[in-house]
Amino acid sequence: MVYPLTSCISAVISAQLLIFVCCATWSVGAFTPGRPSIPSGAALTVGTNRWGSVTLHSVSSNDGENKDEINENDSRKKSIGSDLRRAFLASTAAAVTYNVVGAIATPPGFKRIPTQFIAALGDPDLSSGTGAETWGLWPVDPGPRGVRLDRYDQLEMSGGTAPAGWTFDGSDWWLEEHGLIMETPNFPLEPGRYLVTGGRLVTTILSIFPPDDNGLMRWDLGAGKLYDVTHLPCRAARYRPREGEGGSPGTAKRSDFPVTPGAAMPEVQGCDKQDYAVLFVIGVEA
Repeated sequence: MVYPLTSCISAVISAQLLIFVCCATWSVGAFTPGRPSIPSGAALTVGTNRWGSVTLHSVSSNDGENKDEINENDSRKKSIGSDLRRAFLASTAAAVTYNVVGAIATPPGFKRIPTQFIAALGDPDLSSGTGAETWGLWPVDPGPRGVRLDRYDQLEMSGGTAPAGWTFDGSDWWLEEHGLIMETPNFPLEPGRYLVTGGRLVTTILSIFPPDDNGLMRWDLGAGKLYDVTHLPCRAARYRPREGEGGSPGTAKRSDFPVTPGAAMPEVQGCDKQDYAVLFVIGVEA
């Protein structure tokens, strides 16, 4: 069974559209004589944060220091609208995802929980299968608890203890889509039923069955396929150094990040890689 979304989707889009129109109007006025403007010698930049929300920044420079800025004003006027449109689209998609997850009805016999994260292996086109004994669970978001690649040396000097308190294992380590070294999820995923979603259209019950005589665990989705409940922007991969090749986070290329939503994680020199799908867990059996 697929659990329905509420009418909040249209409300979120309408709100985002209003923000976009206001921002676009303000941006035009900012460059129009007689209307509010940014200070002389300041550049307006438009960006998005991790969740896609629009951010505006004014970057000042000394008067006369950079004559090129004057020549770039025309291009800024032309590009600000397209920048805002791109930011609006990213913001809308992220806001819809975030609010839709919160608006999903909880099925009978389940209770909502703070979002947890399943690391899953399997054919994305299947709705059931075996191999759940290889699945893991992050009880909390591992991204904010991660360590940047450029701080790997500090992680080594600390004996492998990350600032968040987890321990790095050089023989079996994880990266996420922004190039953050993550803690290892808890293995295996406990048998039970989980309310899962990819933050898109399908939210359903994932059943994880106890191991059979051979230690294999089955999994089954109430609706949709594994791809449908995969959160595409979240990318995760497990890396194991090959003997004698010196693979480590130190051999990862920072230029390979961030990773495009839905794309494979990059290879790391001297390591074997295994990509995992990431599923949001938003409820468990009461």
